[in-house]
Amino acid sequence: MTRLTISIILILVTTSIYSQVDSLEKQILNYEDSKSTIISKGRNLLLDRFIENDINKVKEIKNYLIKKGDDKNYFAFYPVEYWFILYWTNEYEELANNIKAFDSIKVASYNERIKPPDDKLYERLKIKSQENAAKIMNQIQIADINAESKKFLLLNFEYLTSDMQKSEFSQDTLNSKADKYLEEYSTGEYKDFTKKHIRYKLVHKDWGMAFEFFSGYSFYTGILSDNYTNNVPFGVAFDICYKKFELYLRDYIGFNKTKKDIYYSLGIWGKGSKSMVYLPEASIGYVTLNNNRVKISPFAGIGAMCISPPSKDTEKTPELKEVSLEFTTTYMIGVNFDVKFGQKTPSYRPKSSYGFIRVRYAYNIPGFDKKYNGISGNMHYITIGFGGLARELKREY
Repeated sequence: MTRLTISIILILVTTSIYSQVDSLEKQILNYEDSKSTIISKGRNLLLDRFIENDINKVKEIKNYLIKKGDDKNYFAFYPVEYWFILYWTNEYEELANNIKAFDSIKVASYNERIKPPDDKLYERLKIKSQENAAKIMNQIQIADINAESKKFLLLNFEYLTSDMQKSEFSQDTLNSKADKYLEEYSTGEYKDFTKKHIRYKLVHKDWGMAFEFFSGYSFYTGILSDNYTNNVPFGVAFDICYKKFELYLRDYIGFNKTKKDIYYSLGIWGKGSKSMVYLPEASIGYVTLNNNRVKISPFAGIGAMCISPPSKDTEKTPELKEVSLEFTTTYMIGVNFDVKFGQKTPSYRPKSSYGFIRVRYAYNIPGFDKKYNGISGNMHYITIGFGGLARELKREY
């Protein structure tokens, strides 16, 4: 084969390959009959006609895209977009049936298929629906559908057009209406959708923890009042919360003085001597009121009270322990009143972690009279504490 022949063959092969590539490139550039293109252009056309308020054309384009664009690989509208369109085209039966069929399997299918382009269709549908809410809701009211569907579609429309970014308190209003609907139609067709998607409530998880540093004032009754001045306590507390029950573990240390001379084997513990009150306690409370600002929890518990000279004095003079009222079982009842810090939160999202001021009143009943003849009396205290609580939230269905 001559050199000229080889050159001609190479030229022909190169030209053929280039022609094929050029043809494929033109084919790609001119290709418009794909589902992605049809869906994209169809959505744009629908948006233009919607802005022009040509609802009949919107309905026609919507039907075409559903028929042409929805299959196992593609979808033409996100669910909320489709629902908005049906509200505008007054196709309430189709709207109700589509919502009833909306479940986890259907949601999963949207994640598996090719999505529509990122355009402004949803935003314009929502904005214009918000602007024309009264008109659309009036059309639903006069529609020829049953009472349950009518009330649900009104509720769902309010849900779709609500704007949580502007006011998260609007969820409280929505929850109130959803609760009324569920009370009226407790076994209705739209019960599950309403609970899963429209009504949104958070509640505290079962377990929580809190701490508190406190001080306050206490006074005795009976013989204890004759022997000792009122005391000023300091202490720390830890709370363990379970549902509405709370366990309070507190270490109370009070400071007071003797009001008269008290005799012991080596002498006299003189009037005006420093004295200490120790009261470790554990009590169980039950939350009866808990809102954005306050929490109230009555409680009852058990502890052990001791009144004695300071430890540095008993170390110096061990015989002073004779004047101590040693630890004795002490019962208590009372109430906690917590004032919460922080901004107000909507009812659907209660405060989880927050600081608080706690005012605590307790009536303490020690058993000194059973252990020491002639020593009777009880103790009242009021403490003011500063603390914090941490408790996670969960969805309530």
